[in-house]
Amino acid sequence: MKRYGPLTAVPEALAVGDPGRHHLRLTIDGVIVREGAEHRGIHPWERIERIRLDVPTTRFRLPGALGTMILGALTATLLTDPGIDPDDGTIDIRLAEGSQTLPLSRHHVGGYWRPTVTGAHRLLDHLVGHAEQRALLRHPERLIDLAAVLARREGSGA
Repeated sequence: MKRYGPLTAVPEALAVGDPGRHHLRLTIDGVIVREGAEHRGIHPWERIERIRLDVPTTRFRLPGALGTMILGALTATLLTDPGIDPDDGTIDIRLAEGSQTLPLSRHHVGGYWRPTVTGAHRLLDHLVGHAEQRALLRHPERLIDLAAVLARREGSGA
């Protein structure tokens, strides 16, 4: 499973958020709202005008590694699981008939590296605006590579 910031490649789809909890699953047919493995609704692409994430961000390039090290040290010190889970962010889906704000689970404590979220927004905008490009959702790893290129451009100031 390939992951980059808030994006994860899953079979025949691209997940936005933690696929084990609250997330979106982008497929060729539409955007599926999920809570873990449970479907909570689907929005056909034709009804979607915009998708925006609201998650904490950081300028630190490897926030998951830092969070893991800190939690590991805390667990070793306490000799027990400290029970710290990442807080949910939100995702706003603007539809032709109104907006829907949903919880969005994150992969790790702390923020996502800011350019990864910018890259995800650019990729989402592209998928919303270009129906012919949605066929790429059959190969989500390629879309993650594209989001990474967009993030590197953002990170380098290009």
